[in-house]
Amino acid sequence: MTAMRYRLLLPLIACLAAPGLPAAADPNAVGIVMKVTGETEPALPAREEIAANTKIKLSPGTELTFLHYPPRCELVTVAGGTLKVTKTDFTTDGEVKAQQDRPCPRVYQLSGTGGSWVARDLLRFSVDPELIFAGERGGQVVEAAIYEKGPADRLVYRLDLADRRAVPPSAAAPLTPNRHYVLKVTTSDESQPADYDFIAVASGNAEALVVLHVN
Repeated sequence: MTAMRYRLLLPLIACLAAPGLPAAADPNAVGIVMKVTGETEPALPAREEIAANTKIKLSPGTELTFLHYPPRCELVTVAGGTLKVTKTDFTTDGEVKAQQDRPCPRVYQLSGTGGSWVARDLLRFSVDPELIFAGERGGQVVEAAIYEKGPADRLVYRLDLADRRAVPPSAAAPLTPNRHYVLKVTTSDESQPADYDFIAVASGNAEALVVLHVN
């Protein structure tokens, strides 16, 4: 509570469709682009969310890999043709080069521009978290760091951030399961970081990938 007197924090809404199964933060988002080589129409860079029923034209030689959000939870790579993704399926007249079941990502909404922070649900991250910053302001995230929560938060490590994706440094030890931590997120348009409490959970009990939708 002391730290909250000194900074403005973004309100947090954790969107959960059912216990243990987070829903997409953007109700219309059905997946997220993980990798793309070549040109698409509309243009979809890596870490861009895919809206339901969007028709995506892939130029010849273009490959696009996307992660389907729950309930599908597949990692799919498509080459060429036209791709359409719905909540429960996808269609393409191109080539499906790979299709693998994956653990469902946890997807949370981070919204607001300041004021008191009220957490409706405690965030849950794997002890080896992989974070993707999506949404309108996801590209404005310039730093993300994890602190051990306490009277004076102690820095554990700064996440390696590139192309909206943040992962622990290669030499970092896993977080301690069931311990409370703070994720501090700094954006290019805010002078102070926003703080988000979370609890670390063993990798076998939660998905490593977390999509944070920043508005």
